[in-house]
Amino acid sequence: MPASTVSRSLRAPKIALLLGALLAGEILAAGAPAGEGQRHYPPRRAAELKALLLEGPDPDSAPAWALEFVASPEVQRLDPVSRAAEQLWAARIGLAGKASGNQRKDLREILERLEMCPLDSVAIKRAAQGIARIGVVVPLSGRYERYGKTFVNGLRIAVEEHNRDFAPSITLVLYDSEGDPLVGARKARWLLKDHGVSLLIGELFTANTAPLAAATQVVGAVLLSPSASNERLATLGDAIFQLHVPPAALADALARYLKSATPKGSAALLVASTPDDSVSASLVAAALKSEGVPIARIEWVPDGAVDLTQALTKLKGKKAKSLILLGGPRLVGIAAPQISSAWPDVRVVGLESLDPDGLLREARESLEGASFFVADYALLGAPKDSFALHYERVNREPPTRMSVRGYLVGLAVSRAIESGCVNAAGLRETLRGQLYEGEDGRTLHALKPVIPAEPERLTVHAGKAIAAEIAP
Repeated sequence: MPASTVSRSLRAPKIALLLGALLAGEILAAGAPAGEGQRHYPPRRAAELKALLLEGPDPDSAPAWALEFVASPEVQRLDPVSRAAEQLWAARIGLAGKASGNQRKDLREILERLEMCPLDSVAIKRAAQGIARIGVVVPLSGRYERYGKTFVNGLRIAVEEHNRDFAPSITLVLYDSEGDPLVGARKARWLLKDHGVSLLIGELFTANTAPLAAATQVVGAVLLSPSASNERLATLGDAIFQLHVPPAALADALARYLKSATPKGSAALLVASTPDDSVSASLVAAALKSEGVPIARIEWVPDGAVDLTQALTKLKGKKAKSLILLGGPRLVGIAAPQISSAWPDVRVVGLESLDPDGLLREARESLEGASFFVADYALLGAPKDSFALHYERVNREPPTRMSVRGYLVGLAVSRAIESGCVNAAGLRETLRGQLYEGEDGRTLHALKPVIPAEPERLTVHAGKAIAAEIAP
């Protein structure tokens, strides 16, 4: 039935009932039942009422809360199926409490009007759990078991932090994808249909994430992938989000590092003439300009170049303090020994292609002390210390990169719930507010961490890449 009909039929008695409830002390100023004052509820009234009804309401307060929730503007704006499901669920919760004569009459009227609506079970299940019941599909066995389990360990810490202080409580429903896209897709459908989840978290790899993305968009759910990086995933729907470090964020981190490491020095760029490296060079140049780091010179060389003496001589002549090397592993392997002999005192920085793993021994030795940035997050400041301490205490081992990703995914979701999301549509809009600014962030639907974090910087030491913070 139209929402306006329900609203008109309830408006007059509802106002009187709510005033009576307020005077009787049934609705507390903070919105929480007595004895739960330490818990924080969402600031938006409809989300607060939803949380109160989900958390096992006081029987005396439930009817008034249910009636207010049914007529709230946020519920009225939902699509017809979701609106009817939410109102039907709330009416049943209200009737289970100690409803007075008028309250019982109004709640019963809602049931009589809506129980005849053609609602499927998924809508009812979603209404009964809100967005606080979250499906997770990651590999928990097989070849990638370690990645999936450490991710879940980090995710659980964020959920525990939320559940300790905020309502409604978040519940995780874990399913093992076994690292197989077909298995993951089947279990995603179970979560979406049988459990009625509005939010699905998974998978770790792009090829395994695509089936999950398609399944969520069919039923109007939200997908959050913790590590898939293919930008084509975002084309499958506007409710697909990725905890992905966009190229612009890597360039910004590199520029910030150079500004702090060489405050008064300029930077030179040695760049391979390929489309991808050209894009990286333009992003790095823009980031350097934004940070106020002078660019001494940019030298472009063929990706298959062997002799880089002339290019290095030109760059060295500009007296730059840092050399940014942008190219594929082949060019890096050839350039590194020539840089160490022709320009031994320069600070070498770059992106993931400087990873010594896979390079020849001479190149690894030549890159000693070089820094490069990878598309993983490192927590900063107090969040880093508190997370590492908590993680080690619970799991008896230091956190991994996937643990950090799990923690950041959990924080993104919990902050959205705490802000007052009622359903999947509200969650989608809230997560859009967490995207990186700029074209990259919008194209990838890339979520920006909600706590201080930036792309991880690694340093080459003894032929291996180690975290810069523990490098000697």
